[in-house]
This record gives sequence, C-alpha cells and structure tokens, in this order.
Amino acid sequence: MPAGMTNSPFNLRTLDTKSRRSLFRCSLSSRRSRGFSLIEVLITLLVFSVGLLGYASLQNRAQKAQLEVYQRVYALNLVDYMVDQIRSNPLAQGCYGLATTEVGTGFSGSYTCSSYGTTDTQAQVVDAVNDWSDLLKGTGEAIGGTSVGGLLNARGCIVYDNVNETYSISVVWQGLVETIAPTSTTCGATSYGGATSKMRRAVTYLLRTPTLDS
Repeated sequence: MPAGMTNSPFNLRTLDTKSRRSLFRCSLSSRRSRGFSLIEVLITLLVFSVGLLGYASLQNRAQKAQLEVYQRVYALNLVDYMVDQIRSNPLAQGCYGLATTEVGTGFSGSYTCSSYGTTDTQAQVVDAVNDWSDLLKGTGEAIGGTSVGGLLNARGCIVYDNVNETYSISVVWQGLVETIAPTSTTCGATSYGGATSKMRRAVTYLLRTPTLDS
C-alpha cells in the first residue's frame, strides 16, 4: 500500500466544509455535462410539433376568412353593377325582372325580353343581363379552359314587384366554411345543399324605381 494511504473507507463526514462544497460542485458539473436524455428530446419535439400544427391551422383559417371577405366584396360589386344598369335604363322598367330564372352558374341560354320598353332599351337589358351572367361565371379569367375569375358557383336573381315597382337583386355563391344560412332571398335555394345549407352565401339589394309618366 502506498505511503500516506490507509485502508479505512472514504467517509464524507471526515471532510471539512470547504472540501464538501468542492466535491458537490464537481458532482453537479459531472451531471450537467451528460446533456439531454432521449425522453427530454422527444418531449421537446412533441411540444414543438403541436405548436407548428396549431400555427398551420390558424394560418389556414385566416386564409379562408380573407377569401370569404374578398368573395363578399366581389358579390357586392356584382349587385352594384346590375343596380346601375337598371337605373340607367328606366324606360325598360320591368324588363330586368328575371322571375324564377337564375343566371350565372348553370345558365347556358341567353336572356331575352320583349314585354317592356322599346327595341333599343330591350336590347340594352339583354346585353346587361347576359354580361352579368358571364361575370357571375367568372368568364373574364380562365385557366386551362375553366373560368376562375368569379365567385364559387355564383348565381344571380332579379325579382320585380310591379305593384310596388321595386327590384330585389341578389347574388348567391358557395362559401368555404359553414355559417348561418341566409334568409334574405330564395335565390339558389335548391343549390349548395338546399335552402338551409350553411354553405350558401347571399347579398341582396332592394331597389325602388321612379314612376315615369306616360
């Protein structure tokens, strides 16, 4: 046995306070140098993944909400377009009434009217309604032969009340998420899953036309 060493077991109690603190620091330093365990890494990855999924879901909802706002603004512009057309052609009052006809998606014919106004004012109505139908279909922009410049499955309706001399102009389309079903119009009631469908969107404008003396 080397000189200066004894065969007595190591006893922490025999060390003074300074030596104990030094030994404790060495123990902590040894533990810290071991790094992270596998379970700690897995937990960190799990928390990080959950955060990423939540962020992706939030981004998806934000994009859908933004597109919903864009569609509603576009629909209001389509309504305003037809309102201006009706106001600019008062001599053909009543000719703009489409009754049960829904233009836009699913409308493949050409609108005609011969009940009100003159030949020229009737032709103005026909052009306006057919152009409106094309705008609803989004024919202004196409990709691969498919119209993509308008609303999703948009339809337009114009109901004329000859007693009160008012027009009810509506634009309906298919939304991206479910919400409250519109009740302002029956336009497109048989589409988008039925009248109670929460995917149907609608904007309606009530226009009162002036009474013209004959």
